[in-house]
Amino acid sequence: MKKNHQIKLQTKFFLAYLGLALLVVIAFSIFFYRYTSNILIERETKAAADMNLSFLQQTEQILQDMDSVSINIGYSNLVKDRLAEANDLRVSSDDFMALADLFVTINGADLKVDQINLYDFSGSVVQVGIKNNSKKMDMDTLPWLTQTKELGGKKLLSLPYATTEITSNSNTSRTPVWYMSLYRVFHNRYKKQVGAIETVKKCSTIFKYITSYQQKNADAPSVYIYDKNGTLVFPYKLEESEQKSLPDYFSSIDSTLGHASFFNDDSRTTEILVSTSSSYTGWTYVTVQPQNHILQPVRNLIHVLGLGVAAMLACSVFISWYLSRSLTKPIKQLRNIIKKTALDTLGQQKQEPLDASFDELEELNQAFLSMSSNLKTSMDELIDTRQQEIKSRSLALQSQINPHFYYNTLSGIIVLAENNQSDEVVKMCRNLTKIMRYITKGDSSSVTLGEETEYIQEYLYCMKVRYQSSLNYEIHVDESLLSLKIPKLSIQPLVENALKYGTNCEPPWSLTIQSRITEDSWQIDIIDSGTGFTEESIQLIHSRIEAAAAKPGMPEIEINGMGMLNVYLRWKLFCGDDIIFEYGNTKDGHGIVSIGRKTSREHV
Repeated sequence: MKKNHQIKLQTKFFLAYLGLALLVVIAFSIFFYRYTSNILIERETKAAADMNLSFLQQTEQILQDMDSVSINIGYSNLVKDRLAEANDLRVSSDDFMALADLFVTINGADLKVDQINLYDFSGSVVQVGIKNNSKKMDMDTLPWLTQTKELGGKKLLSLPYATTEITSNSNTSRTPVWYMSLYRVFHNRYKKQVGAIETVKKCSTIFKYITSYQQKNADAPSVYIYDKNGTLVFPYKLEESEQKSLPDYFSSIDSTLGHASFFNDDSRTTEILVSTSSSYTGWTYVTVQPQNHILQPVRNLIHVLGLGVAAMLACSVFISWYLSRSLTKPIKQLRNIIKKTALDTLGQQKQEPLDASFDELEELNQAFLSMSSNLKTSMDELIDTRQQEIKSRSLALQSQINPHFYYNTLSGIIVLAENNQSDEVVKMCRNLTKIMRYITKGDSSSVTLGEETEYIQEYLYCMKVRYQSSLNYEIHVDESLLSLKIPKLSIQPLVENALKYGTNCEPPWSLTIQSRITEDSWQIDIIDSGTGFTEESIQLIHSRIEAAAAKPGMPEIEINGMGMLNVYLRWKLFCGDDIIFEYGNTKDGHGIVSIGRKTSREHV
């Protein structure tokens, strides 16, 4: 029966470990795929939005240059005088050269536009740029003229068009070139419409940043630009049949969210659309990227993970069997020891180790033997405990600091990890190791002020890594104070508290730690750059300190509720009636907490 019972227990352990391993692997795989997919899509969406904004800014800078040339010509007194006198632009060669020189000057050395055309309503045009000429023409052949007049001086952007008309006089090539034009009506000195200004730029220059990016990156997402009517502006070299075959991305974009999911019926794939609209041109920039391309790294990793899962399952079967077998034997030994224990045998058991592979089971055995011995001497320990009450209270309060600090630091590491700041996470972890070594080293509950200051510097370094340039701090402690003994972790929580409430305003934030020495006291001031203590918070802290001081024993303080009260209690136990513990606001309205001790000058 005993053997069957042992086998049954072993089987339960085996199945439990194996089931847990399977559950963890499967749950991790599902979570990993979904979590990573969301991160990748979110990251690519943000990258596409940033790229859209970059394309928009770069493209519109060129269009704004075209617009500025048009505006400057419109304000030109030389042109206004010419149209005011003759109301037409039939000019002599000398007048043409004067206008040409003016246009070249306005266009600048960087050639903001490729061609400038100035029309009057009588049918004359002055052309300067790629083509230089002055001629008569039929104004009815200009389809944009009526709309330009209706705009009354506002700009009108054309769609891309291919033409062979804009060529230099010496160029005999008849290959069409793609251009865009910006039109604006021209007013004379009397605000009367007497002509029109056209500035022309090659499409290859206007959209050069987009085309250059796509040429350099083989896997670059597709980029489309639509005007406010949904007409395709870019890419501009598509035939009409090619434009009609494109999916209707413009109707699918979500102007509120700036991104959308689109199912392409032609390729049978889901695509991610990211859009950015321009208030200057009315254009909408849309980048399109297949979702399966974004998630390809995850799929590759899942394939590798599948092989790893198979290997892990094989290992889990063996480990589960071994662990279940290793647990049952020492548990049986421990049960037998417990059965043999009686009141008259307390403290007399032999200190024999269990035949166990786990330190925890041996620790359990030793803990039981220790308990047996401790029960015998419990009355003596009760008397000793009373004598050590003050020391125990101090150590207990200090022990509450440790998990609180770990909690806050690990929260900071989580934030950095979520922002993909891996280098900062490594630095934070290394610094946290140094801090933990300081907290846990030795059995003494007191340290020198110098050691506490070094520890605070390590802590603030962690905060500096987290907040970067938003946080600045200074530490100025007189060297004569560095050898003083103080309770461990008596200043750091105040620094942490100052950071917590001193960063409730716009950065940058500053923190100052400084010492003050008088003839009969010394103290450390922690000053933040926040909005300071409110009257309600001062009254609350004061009431809690009074309640804690009046209550015997150690008050219960949860992790999220400690800080100044914890430090006050430990500092009160350490200093007694010589305690200095003050809090309030500076003259500038910032928070300040001071901790110190009354003493004679020779003890400083």
